[in-house]
Amino acid sequence: MKLVKIIGLFCLICITFFYTEKVINVTMNQDEIMVKIKEYAKNNNYLPTNATIYEDTIIPGNIGKQVNEEASYKAMKKLNYFEPSLIVYQDIYPEISIYNNYQKYIIKGNTKNKNISLIYIINNNNTIDNVLDTINKYKIQINFFIDSSFLNNNISIIDKIKDNEIYSYGNLGTYTKDNLIIGNNIINNKANNNANFCLFTSKDHLSLDNCANSKMLSIIVNKDDSYNNLKSALYNGRIFLITNTKELANVIEYILSKGYHIVPLSELITE
Repeated sequence: MKLVKIIGLFCLICITFFYTEKVINVTMNQDEIMVKIKEYAKNNNYLPTNATIYEDTIIPGNIGKQVNEEASYKAMKKLNYFEPSLIVYQDIYPEISIYNNYQKYIIKGNTKNKNISLIYIINNNNTIDNVLDTINKYKIQINFFIDSSFLNNNISIIDKIKDNEIYSYGNLGTYTKDNLIIGNNIINNKANNNANFCLFTSKDHLSLDNCANSKMLSIIVNKDDSYNNLKSALYNGRIFLITNTKELANVIEYILSKGYHIVPLSELITE
């Protein structure tokens, strides 16, 4: 008999809780603030865009945005009126994403904005100062990929270039488990960014697998890129490999003159 009473009491509590929650939800949904939030959401929710895959290559898509109605309501209820600046969004991730396709080569960054990234490979000290002087003059950031052998013997180079993003270039573009662990550990501890990109100038599926297993995104670029190539192929998301430092100033000026922004890879390759 006592057990029956306990079960009955428990059921009554559950029913009361359910009913109370229902009443609160009905009341909230009828509130003028929530009505306005729902109306606002109709025109301000954005569906995600899937990444574009062609064979073994990929181009990032876009994360969608959805109004979090309940969180927005709670923020506005404190003021007791609808205020658009207090709208709370939540991300909606695409089903097909660069982050679930690590074994694809990224051929360009996000095409939504007029952004371009510049890449420079370091395997000696010969031109570093000239490159730094040029990019500092234009107050831009580029992306340095450092050969693992050079990095192991010149760790202090990171302090010199750490205002830019720094990544591992493996052993002259060949990535092994060992050089990824060693190179990434150095970069992650000394640079201002995480080493989460691999760079390819030609396809190498074994290296690609090693990068993918380390949850690193792989970029492939034209190993013969030049100023003339850039002028004939300038577009949103372009990833340009600096192969001739004497052209760097012209490259930068041309990109900026066309209304593009030069950004780090962490900004270019996003969804």
